[in-house]
Amino acid sequence: MAGTSGTSFVSPSELRIPNEFVKYEDVVEAETIVRLEQWKQRACEVLSALRDQVYARESIPPKEKAALVYYTAAFDGDGPWILDSSRKSAQEVLSSFEKPGVELLEGLLRDFVKPIFLSNPHPHINADTGRKLPRTAGGPLGNLDYFEGQEWKSHPGLYNVLSWCLRQVDDRAVERFWHLFVPPIMTHLDDYQAPYKLQGVCLTSQLLQRAPPELLRRTGMDVLLSASLKTCLNFLHEQETPDLIRASVSAQLRLIDVTTAAGSAMRFDQLCSLLGESIIGNIWIYASREPEALKASVDCIPDIVKTLGIGAARYLKALIPQLVFPLIPAPENDASASYKLSSICALYAVIQNCEPRIYKWRSTILEALLKCWVDIADSGVDDTETRALKDELRAVCIALTRACRDSAPQITAIQSLDNNLFGPLLVDSLECEHA
Repeated sequence: MAGTSGTSFVSPSELRIPNEFVKYEDVVEAETIVRLEQWKQRACEVLSALRDQVYARESIPPKEKAALVYYTAAFDGDGPWILDSSRKSAQEVLSSFEKPGVELLEGLLRDFVKPIFLSNPHPHINADTGRKLPRTAGGPLGNLDYFEGQEWKSHPGLYNVLSWCLRQVDDRAVERFWHLFVPPIMTHLDDYQAPYKLQGVCLTSQLLQRAPPELLRRTGMDVLLSASLKTCLNFLHEQETPDLIRASVSAQLRLIDVTTAAGSAMRFDQLCSLLGESIIGNIWIYASREPEALKASVDCIPDIVKTLGIGAARYLKALIPQLVFPLIPAPENDASASYKLSSICALYAVIQNCEPRIYKWRSTILEALLKCWVDIADSGVDDTETRALKDELRAVCIALTRACRDSAPQITAIQSLDNNLFGPLLVDSLECEHA
């Protein structure tokens, strides 16, 4: 990297990120670590110099401008090559291009991003149009060939660059650049390594915020994205699994919302597939010993149930036992307070949306709420998290009472056993019953 002192000119290409940052967490050689740390400091100096150059110049040629944004945008986000100071300088440079024209974005994506993926064309995507191919390119073994080489992984700043580009476009621009956005996004999303899949899901979410529904359907991307996002929920034993579950479910809900009609059979079927197959029939079975994965899936339940409405009642036999389990003290149950809080919030959503069918489950739910309440009292803990837990337990009791209007005698009998213990939990429920 050239020196940056004084007013000497610096080239954006000096910010090309060393390959060692791809697997930075695996680097153990002291000499390499020192060299990379020095590079990060020098990169910060180069970004500061570029910022000053941009402010000083009245105009920048289009090709030079595209190169400047490409190399600088790699520092607008997170990554082991980024310091807080370098991110700040990069954002100051990019602030000069907050509303980039079509020419800049097209030059950046066409000349800098697209060539990186040419050696690994996605087997299901037409790279020239961004449309779904009628059949897998390369035949039955096309998917295996697709994972060979993967030269694109030697460019660790790509995700930040793509994310920056997506933030700059509207629905009209995204259609113009569809063939430039879709291949790299799908390449990330369909990768076999969880970190890249997570990046792909995040890019997909950004794309779905801007892509017109008709464009998704016309290009066949609604089908491809649905299948790829569903596959993400099979990566259950990775460090990224909890984040992957939350991001993937959120993206799937967004995709379903924009590509299916409200109240349609297609929307109902896709939501049922998400809840019944991907979460209940997959995560809750094959990740049953992964508490963080389970918690992540439970965090997604309220949004799914709210979208399904009373249709979620068909899954009560699976939902209720899974959600009350973390609340019941037992030697084999070491659920954290945050996991219990997630379960209680999910229970609240289930009760509200499946109210006509909750009566059958009222005793099971009430038992879990009472045992959780007693366990909190016995622990003697009174921190912020515990107080939030108590508040949500009260809210669920009220929701349960509203759903089961003749439960007052049972609640009154329980309160009379120990008013000091159960009164704070149940008094609001009784007032709701008599209201």
